[in-house]
Amino acid sequence: MRFNIKNGTTTFRVVCAVLFLLFVFLYVFEYQADILAVTQHVLSKGQTHYDRTIGAIIITLVLWLIQLAVYAMSRLNGAFHALTYFPSLLLLGILTDISPNIDSENYLGNWLWGYPLLLIVFALVVWLCRQYETIHLQDKSTSIIKPLWGNSLMMLMMFLMVCGIGNSDNVFHYRMHIEEAITTNDYASASEIGYKDEKTDSSLTFLRIWTLSKNHELGEKLFEYRLVGGSDVMLPNCTSVKLMMVPETKLYKELGVWFDKKMRPIEYLTLLHQRHYATSLSHDWLLCAYLLDGNLDLFVKTLPKFYNVRKNLPKHYREALTLYMHQSGHPTIVYRNNVMEADFEDFQVLRLKNKDTRIQYSTLRDSYGKTYWLYYYTLMNKL
Repeated sequence: MRFNIKNGTTTFRVVCAVLFLLFVFLYVFEYQADILAVTQHVLSKGQTHYDRTIGAIIITLVLWLIQLAVYAMSRLNGAFHALTYFPSLLLLGILTDISPNIDSENYLGNWLWGYPLLLIVFALVVWLCRQYETIHLQDKSTSIIKPLWGNSLMMLMMFLMVCGIGNSDNVFHYRMHIEEAITTNDYASASEIGYKDEKTDSSLTFLRIWTLSKNHELGEKLFEYRLVGGSDVMLPNCTSVKLMMVPETKLYKELGVWFDKKMRPIEYLTLLHQRHYATSLSHDWLLCAYLLDGNLDLFVKTLPKFYNVRKNLPKHYREALTLYMHQSGHPTIVYRNNVMEADFEDFQVLRLKNKDTRIQYSTLRDSYGKTYWLYYYTLMNKL
């Protein structure tokens, strides 16, 4: 296929523009919306809220205008036209290069001098490419295929550059997505975010506890997730457990009251109940705090205060009671559940079947990965 210079330039510009607009909008709207939301929240000190649709449109248009300005100055029309998108795409990468510690770290960091330096290098590259295109475009019967594929490949490489620079920490994405859902009281969808992912941290564990509590599923589903930190992660501490966008007062209002004295979550929940400030939601928080620490005795002692153990209990409470019955020589509660007994016996057979810890854990996770039993035996290093 042959083409003249004017048609070739139009083809390159249209193809690159379409690829650019689609990528930027989808990248910002679908993937980085929650990261940009927390960035705006932190930088504005909570005074403004990011709208994903308006934000994606504005960012896409601004970056496109920057590209048009670069094109107007460089006049790269041929094999290197895609390079006119480099400053815009690099800026997009920098815009989404957000640290999970943005609340305590400098936002731009080394990009304050790195971006201008890269633009200087870019200007030199553009000048060299312009010299090449000036010679190349004198051939009025150049094939469209090679430069078209070349420009498309350059666009793809720059898209990968953006993805490499921008925040791709799945756990941080999950956390911010959940916080966004909490701000709109959408706890049902919040509890499903990152459900199948094994990766987690203390803040994500805390957020899962909160969302499941609001869905009244704490005793039913908590140990279906990957959890870390025991009961110490059940409340924000501004270091290892943080809320970036949601005010802590929202949580403490749901649990009961805020105490001026800083204390561990288990101490807070205990004091809350001793002083009769506890809400109905905080009952499950206290019970799950005992389970997270593997304290079956206190769990069993406290459970009858909030539940009738003769009726249908949440799944993890039934599992904990079954485990307790097998460990206690003189149980304070006698509990029998035939289905749970059969499952626990099968769990024990699998646990003792293989002495290789890694194989043992993998086997148990496949069959009993959503039970309190696996969490407990892992916590107690009995696998």
